[in-house]
Amino acid sequence: MFAALGAALSVYAADIDMEGLPDTGLDTSAWVTGQNPPIDDMVDANDFQFAAKNKLNTKKYAYYRTGALDEITYERNMHDWEKIRMNGFAFQDVSQLYRHTKILGHEFDSPFFIAPAAEAGYTDPAEAERNLVRAAGEANVLYVPSISSTLSIEEIAAARADGQIMFHQEYVWEDKERLQDELTRMEAQGFRAIFLTVDNTGVAGVRTRYDRFRTSSGNSHASGLTIQAMNDLRQMTKLPIVPKGVKTAHDVKLCADLGFPAVYISNHGGRQVDMGVTAVEILLDLHRDYPEVFDQIEIYADGGVRHASHMLTLISLGVTAVGVGRPFYFANIYGQEGVSKLIDIFNTELDTTMRLMGEDDIRSFRGNSSFVSSCFFVVL
Repeated sequence: MFAALGAALSVYAADIDMEGLPDTGLDTSAWVTGQNPPIDDMVDANDFQFAAKNKLNTKKYAYYRTGALDEITYERNMHDWEKIRMNGFAFQDVSQLYRHTKILGHEFDSPFFIAPAAEAGYTDPAEAERNLVRAAGEANVLYVPSISSTLSIEEIAAARADGQIMFHQEYVWEDKERLQDELTRMEAQGFRAIFLTVDNTGVAGVRTRYDRFRTSSGNSHASGLTIQAMNDLRQMTKLPIVPKGVKTAHDVKLCADLGFPAVYISNHGGRQVDMGVTAVEILLDLHRDYPEVFDQIEIYADGGVRHASHMLTLISLGVTAVGVGRPFYFANIYGQEGVSKLIDIFNTELDTTMRLMGEDDIRSFRGNSSFVSSCFFVVL
């Protein structure tokens, strides 16, 4: 009898592949597969990924987790931080902490934002993106919903707090009437800027891990995303447009020269082109080839960001604000409470790391590469 009971319990006990992520000391021995672990177990951004993997079914977890092909770019996003060394300075007064950050002229309390990602309803079917809106509003952090959200543009806007600033993500659809309709609705609902994804030119990446579950591989993204097409699109809305998914120093410089107010360096979480470069590599290229661009345009970046040290690395290399995607959607298995807790974790890490590095003002980190040393190298 006891043997049978033990066998039955073992079916439900959690057995989680940590996928090579850092060992945070998390004890999963009491977790039950398919259920939310205790939120008190969550003390690190990676913990939320483990919790989501435990809670979600294989298909839904793969939807968030997947990268393109062999997922080399996904892995580089996660692990290229190991090639960075941070420099801290002693004998400093760090009693006046300041991490407020202006993004396109709007002031937020933190230098990171919740990056656009689709289908928050996979983690919380009832509230979906509302959790992200409300948590961001309470913390005065920027949230940028995806056009592929579970909720509509109007439903997301309706969850906003009084005075809360949000931007919105958009794709360049082949159907220009659809594109115009969505841009018009974003304006009408009070979104203040558009993050325009430019790395889905006619086709999405081959995402092997998730493609096993797909019933259709079709999409309707435009394949003729030329400079003229971009200029035409800028006439379709009064909102500032920020090209998202820029992957080379050359294209960052091009966006600056074309007069865009900002540019968003991203490899789409490793979901588009495998073996692509990381944000740090592009920023190093910019410093070498086009250093003037940092005075021309705001730069945002994302990709594998899991800690304040990652954020401060990007900011020290010239980034204005840092996007965090997957971790917030994993945290959404706990609803607004989970999203808020992750925001608090990041803010605590920022406050601590900034002070321990001898600088309590985020503005003094921005573009000050003396805070980081790079161990990147090229094998010929």
